Amino acid sequence: MYLRIFRKWLWFVVLVAFLGASISYITANRQRKFYRAEVTLFVGSFIQDPNPGSGEISLGRELARTYAAIVTTYDLIQAAIDAGDYPVSAGSLRGSISSEVVESTSLLKISVTYTDPILAADIANQLAEQLILRSPTNLTSDEQVQIDLLEEQIANINILITQTRQELDSIEEQRRADLTLEERQTLDEQRDVLLARITENSATLAQLYVALQGLQRQTNELRIVDRAQIPGRPAGLSTFQVSLIGALIGAILAYALSIVFEYLNDTVRTPEEATAILALPVLGTIFHFGRSNDTYPKRLVTYLHPSSPVAEGYRALRTNLLYSSSNDKNGDDKYAFVVTSAGPEEGKSVTAANLAVAMATAGLRVLLVDADLRRPKVHEIFDLNNELGLTTLLFADPLSSSESDMDQGGLSDRLRQCIQNTSIPRLRVITAGFSPSNPTEILGSALMKRWYDEFMASSNVDIVLFDTPPTLVVADSSVLAATINTNVLMVIRAGRTRRGAALRAKAQFENLNINVVGIALNQLNLSDQGAYYGYKNSYYYYSGEVGQNPPAGWRRFIPRFNRSR
Repeated sequence: MYLRIFRKWLWFVVLVAFLGASISYITANRQRKFYRAEVTLFVGSFIQDPNPGSGEISLGRELARTYAAIVTTYDLIQAAIDAGDYPVSAGSLRGSISSEVVESTSLLKISVTYTDPILAADIANQLAEQLILRSPTNLTSDEQVQIDLLEEQIANINILITQTRQELDSIEEQRRADLTLEERQTLDEQRDVLLARITENSATLAQLYVALQGLQRQTNELRIVDRAQIPGRPAGLSTFQVSLIGALIGAILAYALSIVFEYLNDTVRTPEEATAILALPVLGTIFHFGRSNDTYPKRLVTYLHPSSPVAEGYRALRTNLLYSSSNDKNGDDKYAFVVTSAGPEEGKSVTAANLAVAMATAGLRVLLVDADLRRPKVHEIFDLNNELGLTTLLFADPLSSSESDMDQGGLSDRLRQCIQNTSIPRLRVITAGFSPSNPTEILGSALMKRWYDEFMASSNVDIVLFDTPPTLVVADSSVLAATINTNVLMVIRAGRTRRGAALRAKAQFENLNINVVGIALNQLNLSDQGAYYGYKNSYYYYSGEVGQNPPAGWRRFIPRFNRSR
């Protein structure tokens, strides 16, 4: 179902997607470009410790969050502006500064978004430096004196240890020579003294190193680990990405609206819907054909384009209609049908005319009667004179005709005057004639029944088709069908006839015990489910050339914009 909706509303989805992309592109180009520079600081000194404690790590993270809040304070921003002499105010710059702590670390990132890429990088670095200056990272003068003294002591002890090791090496060299026992004992005593001195100096050196690290190592320490670089491109999405997102949002919105439209649409659109709603067989499906401004003679497609798929649709309607009605016949090979629709402009007259042509070309002798005495169209379709017609007959009693007035086909002189031949062999037409003041009454009169009996008694008539007004507009069609006791063919315009209207029309006939033999689904849209498949196969089979393909690309969507009546 969703694929059918997408195919049907593809033009709408593409249109809205294009509009969304265009609006996004224009908006993105008109907006000022902003550049984003970012500097990274490390809080704490535990990273230099090969075995840092969990307390130091946790404290570094907490401090990083505190410094992240300090970055956006007015005083710090103003200090950075004053230090760099930037042509901005703290109030306007404050909204362009952001800070965040990298998750599970004590890394602090300071970001500055500004229209000038160079100024954005300079401000970011200056903010980091001002934050360091305002932190307890720098040592006091007393602490620095102590550190210098400890470093001097460490250097002196290292010199003493080096000298002692050199003396020890000299003694070891002498002990390898051939010495007396007394000389060897003297050298051993000197060696022991030097070793004790090295051990003592090493212990002192270790204590000095511990004291120095205690002064140099601070948990609350800030230092820049990655300075801000001048950004090479604007921050955020590119114009192409913005346009693409706009097109995607537009397409999604259009598709969602299409689903809503389809959900709210209560018209009959497909043969499956018509069968399910009305519990009636769809005897024929007619696709869109022609143009909305075509004259009625141009809509006689079964005569003008007999090899087209639309003409084949009418031939299929003819076959199914006759076959479904054959079960109701009792050895009689003549048929009569009332063709109507639920509402106006659903294509009933064009359907009746093309169906009559399809029957006549099959060798049947067809009489098409225009029983729409209010808005007759049959004479326009076949370009006939409408001075004499059905109303002429309904004001003349067929029983008053003598046998001398009958022609060889069993037609009275009065009837022969009203029947007009067409350019299609075996197809004759009785037009509506003049417009009476009481069309419903005369269609339901006994005189109408007598003329109908004469139609059916004629040896030159196999099928009689009555084109009648819409059922829900006037009662003419139901009155006529009840008077002559014949089957009804209901024409439904796909995408226009509402489900409730079709159900009311069917119920109106059922209340009068009139049999609705089936449905002719008119103006079926190719985008509806299963429609294009049938059209494709019909086009291929009736194209006239083996191997010719159906319309390719956008051409297959042309029929959806055409209209039949």
